[in-house]
Parts: sequence; structure tokens; C-alpha cells
Amino acid sequence: MADSHPSAACIRSRKGLLATWLAVAALSTGCAGSHRVPMSELDRSRLLQGAGLLSDDTRASQDLPTPESLLALDDDMRRFAREATRDAHGPRAKILALTAALGSQDGLALRYDAEATLSAVEVFRQHRANCLSYAMLYIALAREVGVDARFNDVDIPPLWDLRGDGNFLIYRHINVRTEDPTAKLVVDLAIEEYEQHYPQRVISDRQAQAQYYNNRAIELRLEGAGTEALRYQLRALELDARQAYLWNNLASLYLLLDQPRAALLAVDTALDLDPGYPAAYGTAAGIHRQLGNLGVAARYHQRAENFQARNPYYHYQLALQALQQHDDRKAYEQARRAAVLNPQEPRFLFLVGVLLQSLEEPELARRSVEMAIQMSSSEQQKARYRSKFEQLSPPRKPT
Repeated sequence: MADSHPSAACIRSRKGLLATWLAVAALSTGCAGSHRVPMSELDRSRLLQGAGLLSDDTRASQDLPTPESLLALDDDMRRFAREATRDAHGPRAKILALTAALGSQDGLALRYDAEATLSAVEVFRQHRANCLSYAMLYIALAREVGVDARFNDVDIPPLWDLRGDGNFLIYRHINVRTEDPTAKLVVDLAIEEYEQHYPQRVISDRQAQAQYYNNRAIELRLEGAGTEALRYQLRALELDARQAYLWNNLASLYLLLDQPRAALLAVDTALDLDPGYPAAYGTAAGIHRQLGNLGVAARYHQRAENFQARNPYYHYQLALQALQQHDDRKAYEQARRAAVLNPQEPRFLFLVGVLLQSLEEPELARRSVEMAIQMSSSEQQKARYRSKFEQLSPPRKPT
């Protein structure tokens, strides 16, 4: 893992999964030493005002979308919500009717777009959304028709997207929970990827709005607009300064903008908030390297490598990357490593089976896939595994 790359957050898809991702430089647990820089109130104030990179005019946030505007409705949206739920009686029926209307060709025909970090109004007009934008639109419409809908932050199993530029993307996910006593439901555009046992929590509108500014910051950063990205990142922290990932993303942005001192203060804040937050250790390694603290950077990097070596989901993504490169043998080795580290994860066993099939080990392949099917928590997932594997398998010879 190239720890010269900073941490970031954005929106991305995996097989239709709408998820926030973190571009992780290097991951670790534990502490890499005592090279923490105390931050005074003056330091903190300067950090949150752009560390001298923003003038008074550019620092002002008047021209940024307001938090309230992100969940606002116009008259067309109100009519749509009322029409969609006209024949629905009770919260559950309204939830189902609204969900259907957003996805159907006769309704909004909403399509997924990884780059669509938009307000509710923009989603409605443009008919595209990522997970956060979809949640904003759904919640705004649901509340209009009397349904208590809230943002739900879901800890999906960590999945890395290994990009050619050296960045590693680790996914986050957000969906909608309805809190009516008679209709406690989850609304998710990728419900097949969601499991009830995943750690999750209802978050406030303010926290979700902070995610919007955070994601827009990274989109701007990827476009090369670092200074404008900084304005959005700082706005996110104004709304929610208790989230380690927001401080870590600020640190990586300051590092990109050649402000390593500010970056170090920001990443130290992330570690103060969450000493076990792995992405911050990777960011810290890159910062210390730029500051010339090579020994400290090396310790962070070593812990990052140790974390990777024992993280099954990291090996799973290495396997997927090797599969894309048509290196089935390497893909099998990484998938098998993932399965050894976590033998209870059906997707690992299924991938091992698929790769064994390509390596002409049909009986071992079938055995692995059957184990994956047994461990799957839903009949829908079991059916998908059976169907996919049968498409890959040659017909059995009659006995």
C-alpha cells in the first residue's frame, strides 16, 4: 500500500452499492510513537480558517449550499410525494409506495450515479443519485407525507478498491431508516448488500449534511480544485467536529496543499478523537515522511503493513484486482488467504470456488461454493450464488 497518498472521502459504487469511500494511504492500529504536536486554541482556529490558504472572501461560505437547502423541497416534489402515496394508508404503505415511485419508469426512474453528490432538489430534477443523495431525497419526501425517516450510517465490511494511481478506497455506506413504531424499515438502493447484523446507527441531519460537504470536497479535489475543496471540508467540520474521518480528510487535503504542519495538527486531532481509527495512521505516515521524520513514518508504515496482512477484506480486494488482470493463480492465493483469515464470510468462499473452477479443480470448487451457500444469510443470496456458479460450471456427466 502506497502510504504517500492521503486519505479522502467521496462517493463510489461496488456492484450497485451506493457507498462513501475513503482513499486510504495506509492502515494501522495502535500508536506509532509520541510525536504528537500539542494544538493550542490559536492553532485550532487557524486550522479551521484555512491555515492561511484562504482569504477572507474565499473563506466565506455564503455561496456554498446551506445545510437547510440540502433537504428542502419545492412544489413539484411535494406534489410527487402526495401523488405517490395517494392510495397508501399508514406509514408502511407510504414507505413502500414512495420507494416504488422513486425507482419505477412511471415515477422518477432514479438512476445511480457515483458522482452525484446532490441536494434533494437536484436529485429530483436530475433523476440521478448516489447513496447519500438518495437518502436526502427519500427522507425529504417521506417527511412531507408524515413518515419519520432518518439517516442510517452502516458499517459495511471494509472493501478496498485498489486504483491504478496508488490510492486505496475503503467504503462507507448510508441508507434510510423509518422509525414509526408500526413500520421500522430500512430503505436501501442496494438492499442485497445490506445485512441487519452490520453495525449501524441513526445519525442526525447535521451529521449527514457534514457528509455532503465532505464528499463534495473530495470531488473537487479530484478535479484539481484544492482550494475550493478546502472550503467544503472546513464546512463539514463546522457541522460535525467530532468525526475522526473528517479531520483525517482535512489532514490529507492540507498535505496535498503543501501544508504539512497544518496536516499534522489535523491528523493528531483525528487520532485524539478515535485512537483506533486506522486511516489516520496512514495519513500520519505520509505527513511525517514529508516533514522528514522518516523513522516515525516508517513505524506508521510498518503497522500499516501488519494491519493489511491480517485483514481478510484487504486480501479479498487484492484477489478481485488480480482477477481483473486475468491472473487467476494470484487471485486464488489472495482469496484463499482471505477465507483462511475469515472462514465465516461467504463471499470469500464463493470467490475461492469460482477461481478453483477456472483452475480446473471442479470438485474443490463445488465444495467451496456449497459452503458459501450454507453460510449465506438470505435465500436471495443463496440463489444468486447457485445461479452464478452453474453458469460457470460444465454440465455434470451422467453416472
